[in-house]
Amino acid sequence: MKRCVGWRGGGPASGAGKVSAAGGLQARLCGGVCGLPKRVKLEAERYFDCGQLRFGFVEVTCNNCKESRLVAFSCKGRGWCPSCTARRAAETGLHLSTVLPRVAHRQWTLSLPFRLRHAVVKRPWLLKRLEVRLVRAIWRSQRRLAAEQGPGFVNGGAVCFTQWFGSRLQLTPHLHLMVPMAMWAENGDLVELGAPDESAVAAVLKRTLLQARKDWANAEEAFADDEFEVLQYEAIQGLLPLEMPASRHRKNRVAVAEGFSLHADTLVHANDREGLERLCRYGARGPIAQCRLRRLDDGRYEYTPKRGQTFTLTAEALVRRLVALTPPAKPHLTSFHGVYPPHSSLRACVMAQAQGAAENVTPKSTKAAKQKSKRRPRVDWATLHQHTFGPDVLRCPCGGTRSIRALYSTPSAAEERLEALGIQLDSRVLPQLTRPPQLAFAV
Repeated sequence: MKRCVGWRGGGPASGAGKVSAAGGLQARLCGGVCGLPKRVKLEAERYFDCGQLRFGFVEVTCNNCKESRLVAFSCKGRGWCPSCTARRAAETGLHLSTVLPRVAHRQWTLSLPFRLRHAVVKRPWLLKRLEVRLVRAIWRSQRRLAAEQGPGFVNGGAVCFTQWFGSRLQLTPHLHLMVPMAMWAENGDLVELGAPDESAVAAVLKRTLLQARKDWANAEEAFADDEFEVLQYEAIQGLLPLEMPASRHRKNRVAVAEGFSLHADTLVHANDREGLERLCRYGARGPIAQCRLRRLDDGRYEYTPKRGQTFTLTAEALVRRLVALTPPAKPHLTSFHGVYPPHSSLRACVMAQAQGAAENVTPKSTKAAKQKSKRRPRVDWATLHQHTFGPDVLRCPCGGTRSIRALYSTPSAAEERLEALGIQLDSRVLPQLTRPPQLAFAV
């Protein structure tokens, strides 16, 4: 067997594999976790173990040249690990672009006012209720358009991506909805719809807020009760001093009321599957992009947002923001409504339209089809790795094909194999803190 080369789960290993100088960030984070929830501590521990060969890996060997590669396990975190959130976004986009019907999809984006964001962060169920109200209001508007064609009662669908962050590392809970520009009758017939105008978007927002008042009526005023909620409050209210460039285009299909903003001007054509995948990846993305973050020589970090000017943060300020951007534990980040969830009686008929075979599927045969058909297999890890990061793990540069030789899933087995291969492991001893633990998050 020839030499072994280590790869981390998110791509080829390098000195800047994680957020640069992860050891320093880990020391600052672990020195002040006394006031943080358990889920935040677990998210941080998994992040710093992500891509480390000592915690497990897969060994693949080329069938031609016999060269081996070690592919480290990932943390699979849902918080702010750049590689794992990118992998999840790629998997979600690839899956939805395959199974969603071939109809046009419009994106509806709902933003909340500053005065309500901390209450939503503290009580995530309020945002879920608002999501349901918005979906029903959109369907109500679409049914009015479908009534002109006279098909009777019709059913709609929607995919919702819940994002708790903004492009400038601020805590900004908002919703991204992918709504098809079509509805389905009870017999499975497709009813295509036209584009909504600005008055329809304003009516959707008005009804959403009217229905949501009963949810907010009993909600008490939110105050920060511990150090973690203080960090969240600062991440919401503490705007970074950035100058946003003025938009050159007039915004269409935008409604603003009571501090809420609803945007519905982004449309993906029915045949643009790449555009649909790209838009779904955008909705399922993580809060931080590793390619936008760079460590400076003086120890500070430079972050380039999608819009606006580049800004600089100290290591302590970056840690505070990463901790505050950790999403709640229970709410789903991706939700399905209407005919898209698995329990819908029209799901088999609707999803078959993605392959152009809807005429062979009827709602009456849905139950029998569920019993006979097998569950759709997930994308294998090698294909997903290539689709996300580029390199093909199972393809050797010599032209041969690699195959899995062994899997080491426990730290003891992984370290034993690494010692046999002569690979030296980095020390896990953290550097000493330069300030007391209670001041570890001070800027």
